[in-house]
Amino acid sequence: MKSIQTKFILLILSCIFICSTVIGGAGIINAQRAVDADTALMMNYRCSELTSDIDALLSRIEQSVKTLSAYTDEHLESVDRLKNDDDYRQEFTEQLQSVAVNAANNTEGAVAVYVRFNPDFTPPTSGLFWSKTALNGTFQQLTPTDFSKYNPSDIEHVGWYYIPVSNGKATWIPPYSNENINVQMISYVIPLYKNNQTVGVVGMDIDFNVIKELVDEVRIYTSGYAFLTDDKANIMFHKTYPFGISIESVDSSLIPLMTELGNGTSGGNLFSYQANGVKKKMAFRTLRNGMRLALTAPLSEIDSHKNQLILQILLALLIITPLAIMVTIMITRKMIKPLKELNTAAQKIAEGDLSIALTKQTKDEVGTLADSFQKTVNHLQKYIEYINSMAYRDALTGVKNKAAYQETEKRLEEQMHKGWPEFAVVVLDINDLKHVNDHFGHDFGDMMIISACKLICKTFLHSPVYRIGGDEFVVILENADYVNYKELLENFQLAIDDYNASSDADSQLSIARGIAIYNSDIDLVFSNVFKRADDAMYQNKAAMKVKKNNTSTEPAA
Repeated sequence: MKSIQTKFILLILSCIFICSTVIGGAGIINAQRAVDADTALMMNYRCSELTSDIDALLSRIEQSVKTLSAYTDEHLESVDRLKNDDDYRQEFTEQLQSVAVNAANNTEGAVAVYVRFNPDFTPPTSGLFWSKTALNGTFQQLTPTDFSKYNPSDIEHVGWYYIPVSNGKATWIPPYSNENINVQMISYVIPLYKNNQTVGVVGMDIDFNVIKELVDEVRIYTSGYAFLTDDKANIMFHKTYPFGISIESVDSSLIPLMTELGNGTSGGNLFSYQANGVKKKMAFRTLRNGMRLALTAPLSEIDSHKNQLILQILLALLIITPLAIMVTIMITRKMIKPLKELNTAAQKIAEGDLSIALTKQTKDEVGTLADSFQKTVNHLQKYIEYINSMAYRDALTGVKNKAAYQETEKRLEEQMHKGWPEFAVVVLDINDLKHVNDHFGHDFGDMMIISACKLICKTFLHSPVYRIGGDEFVVILENADYVNYKELLENFQLAIDDYNASSDADSQLSIARGIAIYNSDIDLVFSNVFKRADDAMYQNKAAMKVKKNNTSTEPAA
């Protein structure tokens, strides 16, 4: 017959075994969830960060071309003179040259700039074309491409002209090789229109290496890397695969990856796939020129920290269990209470609740386990809070950042797929910030950004404000703000006027803005709404610039 002590010891040992199993299992499950969530946050953050850098570069290129386009449109007296007056056409071309070359010299990676007139009513080589004959050389005036030698369907030679004109909007030309200077280029081209007539195009060729270098520098985990594809999942840049090859032709098992990239989806979840027998996970974003930026890493490397943590938990259990058996007889009663507390804490963690507080009641292994467990939970809480603050808050202004904006974009796009949400997108851009930074310093520029942000937040008090670029903000209007958007925009202008009235000349604020309201008939994805708002903002910026120029040139009374 077994003694009460034996039965009690067996009971305690059984409880210890059960509690250890629960705590270990909960720790393993929680560790797996925490590390998986952390991995998704980290990879998406790195991908979003790189996307922001590349998009910022593309945006600067677009701005240079838009500036040249606006200048060309503003100084073109009439289409008829351009058609019929050879002297005027030559004089106008010479007038554009210094502006075009200056824009190219101040644009990172620019290797050529051109303004070409419509060959339907001007000579086939009319316009200007300045290009570098070597990457480290200077811009030189060259004879523009002779349109008379090529059919409009010859995409290879004159697609840079006819594609944007056919699209009727500014267009990014995919990467192609310039054999003259042995470099891959991408081009941004804007068609010119006046009085409903196609005047020509303004464009700039950019060394694709400036983007490839940004992508090639990225490393994650041990062997993780980034790569670029077009919207059809053809390789644009990869450390292994050649340019232009389809992902599908590399490995038939990559068809799901090809489909995912082609759909252009993005978000917080990582995409799992297999390449050459290696399991991988990938985060990717769509760049503003339509290309896909992907960040990928082997699953074995992603899970290495998780496996180490699980192994540590298992080793801790293997070490703690024998020690607990040795001291069971002496401290059975003292162990019951802390074990129950640990069990309760483990259940909370298994449910995702990290707001626990363990009390160290004994000076033994169980107490040490409770203390270590609490420290682990505390570290997880701090780390998750740190990651969230880094991922979703802009450090300068305190408003939401590009990562938070992309989460909102995903949410609204899901609503668009399910129904007809009511929302509007307001894009705001601080004018002349580069001028302020250049003449007064970046600290003064930061103060201007903060002041502008305060005005935006004060006006759109009930709507989320996002800083998605150095001088660019986005506001998502829903509910009452969506209904009253006209009044809010009027109030915003009044707020700017009041601010400028009480500020000195150097602190004056000028903020371009554009709004687009979601229309289920034309907006298939969220980016369509944003693009219309962004275009409206640039139109407003151009109008403000024209108004400013007109005001500055008016004669004094």
